Amino acid sequence: MTFYLSYAILFSVIKDFFKYFIDLVYPQNCSLCKNYTRSRSSKDFLCPECRSKIKLNVPRFCPKCSRNMKHSSSALCENCADNEIFFDFAWCCLSYEEPLRTLLHNFKYHHQLFLKHEFLRLMTTFLERHNLDIKQFELIIPIPLHPAKMRERGFNQSQILGQMISEKYQIPICNTAIIRTRNTQTQTNFDQKERWTNIQGAFRIKHSEVIKLKNILIIDDLLTTGATVSEAAKTLKQAGAATVGVLTLAIVNRNM
Repeated sequence: MTFYLSYAILFSVIKDFFKYFIDLVYPQNCSLCKNYTRSRSSKDFLCPECRSKIKLNVPRFCPKCSRNMKHSSSALCENCADNEIFFDFAWCCLSYEEPLRTLLHNFKYHHQLFLKHEFLRLMTTFLERHNLDIKQFELIIPIPLHPAKMRERGFNQSQILGQMISEKYQIPICNTAIIRTRNTQTQTNFDQKERWTNIQGAFRIKHSEVIKLKNILIIDDLLTTGATVSEAAKTLKQAGAATVGVLTLAIVNRNM
């Protein structure tokens, strides 16, 4: 017994020595400010100061899209009041402003896929802080990319986020039930009204038996007007889906 205890202590000392040695030779620096993170976790990619600058989305929420409405007394945000929204509700975890804007840009366009761990931590914090019942959903469906865009980028950021949420909450995920049939121009090229017409008819159901009568959670990285996820929700409901909710990493909180 004493032998095994001594061996365990020795192993722990050696493990700590190698950890500190590797940290000395290859220090883990913050992805934003590049300063040393002082973290012993291999999944800590931000220093405490940079992490503290990321803003969670906070109440008062629009009941439809969860856009911040603290400066408005209206029942819905202006965007949801002016457009037909096909998803039942959306949960958007973070406010899309710096430094999150840079992190998401690096994730999508500079292949910093390790940031998925940071994003999962932030999304989980939001869901748990507001006691949101994610277990009501039976299936997760990430917003698909058009095959041409998939070849260009090499990955689908929504699928990565969806997989992380699926594993965290043990909800099945399906990446093939809905496909993108039109290679639409990026929504950033359009103003608010044009985004709704640009995305019309962009999705098609491939496996209707997978979604029929299911409560489905759509996953996307960013909600701006909500046009993309609304069009996807419309397509899912036309194919027989029951409740369709939306979960995004971030939302553009304009004053509405």
